[in-house]
Amino acid sequence: MKILSINLLIPQVRQNNNNYVDYSASRLFSKQLYDSVSFTGHPATSIKDFKKLGSYMTCLYTGEKMLTNHQLIKMKKRGFFQGTISEVIRKLTPYENRYLGPIEKEVFRRIKQAAKETPNIDFSQLFKNWYKTARSNFRQVQKPKFDAIKALGAELPQEYLQPFFEFMQTTDKKLYDQPINRYFSIYEFSYKITKILNKTSDNNLKNRIQNLLYLLEDKTLNNDKEPLKTAFVKKVFNFKNLKVSGKKSQYYERNYKRYETDKTAVRIAIIEKMRETAALKGYKKLEKLCIENINMLEGLPVNMVFSNKTFVYDLDKLLTDMPNKALKQKMMDIAMNLPTSSRNADALILKFKDADPDIIGDRLFNPAMVSVEHLKAKSEGGENTIANVALAKKQINSDRQSKPLWQVLQNYPLRNQQKYTNNLAKLVARGKIKYEDALAQINTIEHEGHIILDKSKLTKQCSKQNNIAEH
Repeated sequence: MKILSINLLIPQVRQNNNNYVDYSASRLFSKQLYDSVSFTGHPATSIKDFKKLGSYMTCLYTGEKMLTNHQLIKMKKRGFFQGTISEVIRKLTPYENRYLGPIEKEVFRRIKQAAKETPNIDFSQLFKNWYKTARSNFRQVQKPKFDAIKALGAELPQEYLQPFFEFMQTTDKKLYDQPINRYFSIYEFSYKITKILNKTSDNNLKNRIQNLLYLLEDKTLNNDKEPLKTAFVKKVFNFKNLKVSGKKSQYYERNYKRYETDKTAVRIAIIEKMRETAALKGYKKLEKLCIENINMLEGLPVNMVFSNKTFVYDLDKLLTDMPNKALKQKMMDIAMNLPTSSRNADALILKFKDADPDIIGDRLFNPAMVSVEHLKAKSEGGENTIANVALAKKQINSDRQSKPLWQVLQNYPLRNQQKYTNNLAKLVARGKIKYEDALAQINTIEHEGHIILDKSKLTKQCSKQNNIAEH
């Protein structure tokens, strides 16, 4: 026997055509009386295990099938994104309507058009060929936004004017691939490295790069007031495994002692090892990132790819202490709404002009990937429990940010959430998720989404299980 959830529904709840439930006359209460362990002794479903069930589920919002990480890895292993674009189109067309979002479909349409003219090039070469045209088109889309920021910048206090327009001049150079002088930032480098590693399934590469990153992030290395310890320098240069003639201590004094105070050289040595690893594995994007940061450390100008996130961060930092908060907010609002690769096909092409075919393919299918959606946002106090999560497409999850669930659900028909509920019932029937967990999750969807769902199929599965337990 299992403890069931008790739902207390006040009958006057009213629901309109937009899925919104009016709580002014009455409220929907849901009290869940279940523990994390049922009488069967099985532990509650973990969020990690629940995400693995994505292939059985549909998106909470769209009601469409989602792509799991396992499925995407399998596609890569089978060479779905390798070969000529005509071959790739043949392999991907059956998945086009099932998994590609609107912007990805537009890019795929262009790929199919290109295949008629140059069928024998691969993804990487095609995106390189498109780069200049895509950049020109996208700059026209971005220009009004940057013009508006510059116009507001002219109203800044006198002491902010020169730093602001120097910052915008640097931004223009980034936009048009002109080299700039930039200081090395361990935080930015670490963020970009981690982002790249999250998209690869090569665990050997991940471990090797991550170990080097730990060295690069070492507190002593990033504290200019302290010299490096001998043991740290030896670890960086793998001194233990060096074969030298004569005494090792003397060899160290002669060749490596200087690195204890030359931290820039140590950083370069670590990043150079990362570059060698990336080159050996054929990860061009990672290799290029390493080369850029080595050049920064050597004081050389570098070509930096423009990034919305970096622009927003740097602008906010520039205006940190500005007294006119209203003016700052106007500028930040425009910056936060700059066009992105998730909403513009040309921006997507620009972002992947140097990527290998697998990375491009990964991005095309990325919006349909299974993600864990917190029903009540964590920033609003939502817990990281199975009762407060659902499965949804990654792109919609990302776009939602911390908006209330009911506000997002207004854009999607109620039948999609009902379909999600029915699929959860099927998982309960197959023994892949506990009834208590499934019911708790649906109760949260109802409460946070301001909707009412038919849970009869779910409760039917509970009745069946109880009958089996009694016999």
